[in-house]
Amino acid sequence: MPSFVKIVRRAVPAPLGWYTRYMVATYARYTFLATCAILAIALTIDLTLFLSKVLSALPPQHGSWNALYLARYLILRSTDFLAELLPLIAFVGVFWAEISHTYARERLIVWFSGRTLLQCLLPALIFGLLIGSTQLMLNFYLRPAAVTAMAQDRLGSYGERFDPRPILYPQWFAVGRDVIQAVIEPGEPPSLRDVRIFRMNDALSLQTLFRAKSARPAGRNEWLLIEGYGWSPPRDAGGQAPAGGADDPDVTGTKTSFRQKAIHLPLSPAWLNNRRINARYLRHEVFSVLQKEQFSPNSEFRTWEQARWSLTAFGLALTLLAASLSQLFLATRIELWRLAVIAGCGYVANTFMKVSILLGEHGQLHAAVAAWFVPIFVLCVCVMSARANRIG
Repeated sequence: MPSFVKIVRRAVPAPLGWYTRYMVATYARYTFLATCAILAIALTIDLTLFLSKVLSALPPQHGSWNALYLARYLILRSTDFLAELLPLIAFVGVFWAEISHTYARERLIVWFSGRTLLQCLLPALIFGLLIGSTQLMLNFYLRPAAVTAMAQDRLGSYGERFDPRPILYPQWFAVGRDVIQAVIEPGEPPSLRDVRIFRMNDALSLQTLFRAKSARPAGRNEWLLIEGYGWSPPRDAGGQAPAGGADDPDVTGTKTSFRQKAIHLPLSPAWLNNRRINARYLRHEVFSVLQKEQFSPNSEFRTWEQARWSLTAFGLALTLLAASLSQLFLATRIELWRLAVIAGCGYVANTFMKVSILLGEHGQLHAAVAAWFVPIFVLCVCVMSARANRIG
């Protein structure tokens, strides 16, 4: 009986044996090289555009301290770039490793050893799971923390776009059919100053104008207006409000003053505090709060609520795509058109993923479809490629 077990072990390759460990290490090595090359290019372009602004935000010190602050910025920006580019980088790294594997004739030796196709794809599956886990950590924690740090220190493009300091002039934003102009004062909870709320009816004609000195949250979907008035315009025969407003002497209407007035307004305090930050950069705790809130427009947030998870699957899918297509097209030889087909498939998949998420952010696709269609489709392509390779 022991001799039979030894024969079986020699005849059936171990799925987690030497080959798997060797290929996972090879994928990691080439992916690391691809990461260094792509990040070097991306950081060079970024510094070309924003170096002067980064240096102007540094503290008034000299020598090595400024170099340390610049190094900190590069680390933070690299984290942001890595979250954006990791699936594509993993594809490049695995593709590069597979080319080297074929060029060195290692693939023929492995197949002559009796290893099955699925066992040959096992290293890519394991490495893809590692890439997916890294992408998950980047999306949930590392990237939001890096972008928040750059915004607080006013470094680079995020220092301009997501500057946490209050804006001193009125902002315009819409909540459902309500159009609001106010000065936003962030806080816990946030408040509004110099408030104007233009409430529209179903025909998108002005129904009520509220003006108030300030406003603060008074409960779920409820805000308290302080020291102001409400004005309802007269209606013509067609039910339309005339041009003008409460301050126009030629326009009459119903004007009611108040010291305090509670109105229904589905304006989320958490969204108001973070409205200047794109959904992909929001911290995990902010996501947890906004998941329970109702606000509009919410297409960007709902898309990234799904995309933070689907990008994990996309990293796995691109890794398997590079490995499965390489086994199909680079089984015995390397030709330029074969390399072009594989590289083109990876580029097209990555582009479609970006476009799909953008369509979801703008409300042109349902959030789940925008986030999950491309990863699932790419995984199906991997399965079909593996079956074609097996039949061939």
